[in-house]
Amino acid sequence: MDIFPTLNHQSHHYLHLVSKKQMNRFYLLLLLTIASLISCKEKMPTSPTDRLANYWNMAAILRNSQDVSDQHNPENNRWIELHADGTFTSDGDPYGRNTGKWILDENTMELFLDSDTGEGDDSYWIVSFNEDEVLLKGTRSDFTQQFSMLWKAGELGSTP
Repeated sequence: MDIFPTLNHQSHHYLHLVSKKQMNRFYLLLLLTIASLISCKEKMPTSPTDRLANYWNMAAILRNSQDVSDQHNPENNRWIELHADGTFTSDGDPYGRNTGKWILDENTMELFLDSDTGEGDDSYWIVSFNEDEVLLKGTRSDFTQQFSMLWKAGELGSTP
C-alpha cells in the first residue's frame, strides 16, 4: 500500500504551473528590491563633501554651550547653501547676505568658509553629520571656538 498518493498527470501539471508562477513572482520581487536599493544608493551622497553641498537652515547656535539663537538668528531665517562648485551663499537676520568659497578637508573634517567680505569674516569649522543635520563647531580662532551651529537640511525658502 502506498503511503504517498500518486499524482495524476493533470494535478502534476497544475503544481508545476503554480510553482512557476510563484518563482516568477519571487524573481520580480527580488528584481524590484535590488532596483530600489540601487536607486536609493545613487541618491545618497558618497563623500562628506558631497553630503555637505546642500541647502541648510540654521536650527540653533550656541556660544560657550549657551543657546544664543535669539541674538544670532532672531527671525529664524538664517540659511547657507554650499554649492557643489565650492561656492556658498548665506542670508538671514541679523547679518544679511554673504557669498564666498568653501572647502572641506575630508581627513580632518575641517570646513573653511572664505567670505567675499574679507579675511575678517573667514572662518573654520569642524563638521559632524547626523542624518539630515550638520553640526559646525568653531575652530582655530578664539572667537569661533566659542560657537557651535546646528543646521538642518532644507530647501531654498524653507525654515527649520
